[in-house]
Amino acid sequence: MNNPYLIQRATFKLNDQRSGIDSILSFDYMGSAEYEFGALYKSLTAIRKDIKDYDVFEVVIKGKTIQVYCKRDDIEDIERILNELSDNKHHCKEFHAFDKFIKGNDYFSDKFDCWWDIVNHYIWWKYDPGFTKSFKLLIQP
Repeated sequence: MNNPYLIQRATFKLNDQRSGIDSILSFDYMGSAEYEFGALYKSLTAIRKDIKDYDVFEVVIKGKTIQVYCKRDDIEDIERILNELSDNKHHCKEFHAFDKFIKGNDYFSDKFDCWWDIVNHYIWWKYDPGFTKSFKLLIQP
Protein backbone atom coordinates (compact mmCIF):
# COMPACT_ATOMS: atom_id res chain seq x y z
CA MET A 1 0.00 0.00 0.00
CA ASN A 2 1.27 3.45 -0.93
CA ASN A 3 1.40 6.33 1.50
CA PRO A 4 -1.71 8.49 1.21
CA TYR A 5 -1.33 11.35 -1.24
CA LEU A 6 -4.60 11.93 -3.11
CA ILE A 7 -7.39 12.12 -0.55
CA GLN A 8 -10.78 13.34 -1.72
CA ARG A 9 -12.90 15.20 0.85
CA ALA A 10 -16.69 14.84 0.90
CA THR A 11 -19.78 15.63 2.94
CA PHE A 12 -22.88 13.55 3.54
CA LYS A 13 -25.65 14.92 1.39
CA LEU A 14 -28.83 13.35 0.09
CA ASN A 15 -29.21 14.28 -3.57
CA ASP A 16 -32.22 12.69 -5.25
CA GLN A 17 -31.08 14.09 -8.60
CA ARG A 18 -28.01 11.82 -8.62
CA SER A 19 -27.54 8.07 -8.59
CA GLY A 20 -25.07 5.73 -6.94
CA ILE A 21 -22.52 7.08 -4.46
CA ASP A 22 -23.12 10.60 -5.79
CA SER A 23 -26.62 10.48 -4.32
CA ILE A 24 -25.29 10.41 -0.73
CA LEU A 25 -21.99 12.29 -1.01
CA SER A 26 -21.06 15.74 -2.17
CA PHE A 27 -17.43 15.84 -3.25
CA ASP A 28 -15.36 18.91 -2.49
CA TYR A 29 -13.46 20.58 -5.32
CA MET A 30 -9.83 19.66 -4.69
CA GLY A 31 -8.14 22.08 -7.08
CA SER A 32 -5.56 19.77 -8.67
CA ALA A 33 -5.62 17.99 -12.00
CA GLU A 34 -4.88 14.64 -10.32
CA TYR A 35 -8.43 14.65 -8.95
CA GLU A 36 -9.97 15.32 -12.34
CA PHE A 37 -10.42 13.19 -15.43
CA GLY A 38 -12.32 10.35 -13.78
CA ALA A 39 -10.06 9.68 -10.79
CA LEU A 40 -12.99 8.84 -8.48
CA TYR A 41 -14.55 6.66 -11.13
CA LYS A 42 -11.27 4.77 -11.62
CA SER A 43 -10.97 4.20 -7.87
CA LEU A 44 -14.61 3.09 -7.64
CA THR A 45 -14.03 0.68 -10.54
CA ALA A 46 -11.00 -0.78 -8.74
CA ILE A 47 -13.03 -1.20 -5.55
CA ARG A 48 -15.91 -2.88 -7.34
CA LYS A 49 -13.51 -5.22 -9.16
CA ASP A 50 -12.43 -6.64 -5.78
CA ILE A 51 -15.63 -5.92 -3.83
CA LYS A 52 -15.78 -9.44 -2.42
CA ASP A 53 -12.61 -8.59 -0.45
CA TYR A 54 -14.07 -5.37 1.05
CA ASP A 55 -15.99 -4.74 4.25
CA VAL A 56 -16.84 -1.93 6.66
CA PHE A 57 -14.79 -1.73 9.86
CA GLU A 58 -15.07 0.50 12.90
CA VAL A 59 -11.84 2.10 14.06
CA VAL A 60 -11.36 4.43 17.00
CA ILE A 61 -8.93 7.28 16.36
CA LYS A 62 -8.18 9.41 19.42
CA GLY A 63 -11.61 8.67 20.90
CA LYS A 64 -13.62 9.19 17.68
CA THR A 65 -15.23 6.25 15.94
CA ILE A 66 -14.56 6.09 12.22
CA GLN A 67 -16.03 3.64 9.74
CA VAL A 68 -13.66 2.39 7.06
CA TYR A 69 -14.53 0.62 3.83
CA CYS A 70 -11.48 -1.31 2.69
CA LYS A 71 -10.05 -4.69 1.88
CA ARG A 72 -10.08 -6.97 4.91
CA ASP A 73 -6.33 -7.59 4.54
CA ASP A 74 -5.55 -3.85 4.64
CA ILE A 75 -7.38 -2.77 7.80
CA GLU A 76 -4.31 -2.87 10.08
CA ASP A 77 -2.25 -0.73 7.68
CA ILE A 78 -5.14 1.66 7.16
CA GLU A 79 -5.73 2.04 10.90
CA ARG A 80 -2.05 2.99 11.27
CA ILE A 81 -2.30 5.43 8.34
CA LEU A 82 -5.46 7.06 9.74
CA ASN A 83 -3.71 7.58 13.06
CA GLU A 84 -0.81 9.18 11.18
CA LEU A 85 -3.18 11.36 9.14
CA SER A 86 -4.86 12.46 12.37
CA ASP A 87 -1.45 13.75 13.44
CA ASN A 88 -0.87 15.28 9.98
CA LYS A 89 2.20 13.07 9.43
CA HIS A 90 1.65 12.56 5.69
CA HIS A 91 2.18 15.19 3.04
CA CYS A 92 -0.84 14.97 0.75
CA LYS A 93 -1.40 16.76 -2.55
CA GLU A 94 -4.25 18.83 -1.08
CA PHE A 95 -5.61 19.71 2.36
CA HIS A 96 -7.54 16.70 3.72
CA ALA A 97 -8.81 18.16 7.03
CA PHE A 98 -9.06 14.72 8.64
CA ASP A 99 -6.73 15.88 11.40
CA LYS A 100 -9.04 18.85 12.03
CA PHE A 101 -12.05 16.51 12.28
CA ILE A 102 -10.25 14.32 14.83
CA LYS A 103 -9.06 17.29 16.92
CA GLY A 104 -12.40 19.06 16.65
CA ASN A 105 -10.97 22.47 17.35
CA ASP A 106 -11.54 24.78 14.41
CA TYR A 107 -13.69 25.75 11.42
CA PHE A 108 -12.83 22.57 9.51
CA SER A 109 -13.74 20.20 12.37
CA ASP A 110 -17.30 19.69 11.16
CA LYS A 111 -16.96 20.70 7.51
CA PHE A 112 -16.24 17.23 6.06
CA ASP A 113 -17.73 13.82 6.85
CA CYS A 114 -15.95 11.45 4.49
CA TRP A 115 -12.55 10.92 2.89
CA TRP A 116 -11.50 8.71 -0.02
CA ASP A 117 -7.96 7.60 -0.78
CA ILE A 118 -8.27 7.47 -4.56
CA VAL A 119 -4.88 5.80 -5.07
CA ASN A 120 -5.16 3.02 -2.47
CA HIS A 121 -8.93 2.60 -2.95
CA TYR A 122 -10.41 2.88 0.52
CA ILE A 123 -13.00 5.22 1.99
CA TRP A 124 -13.61 6.32 5.57
CA TRP A 125 -16.20 8.47 7.27
CA LYS A 126 -17.38 9.67 10.65
CA TYR A 127 -19.55 7.14 12.46
CA ASP A 128 -23.06 7.19 11.01
CA PRO A 129 -25.03 3.91 10.81
CA GLY A 130 -27.63 5.42 8.44
CA PHE A 131 -24.98 6.57 5.99
CA THR A 132 -23.21 3.21 6.27
CA LYS A 133 -26.40 1.32 5.41
CA SER A 134 -26.97 3.48 2.31
CA PHE A 135 -23.31 3.28 1.32
CA LYS A 136 -23.26 -0.52 1.46
CA LEU A 137 -26.22 -0.67 -0.91
CA LEU A 138 -24.86 1.93 -3.33
CA ILE A 139 -21.26 0.67 -3.54
CA GLN A 140 -22.44 -2.55 -5.16
CA PRO A 141 -21.81 -2.84 -8.92
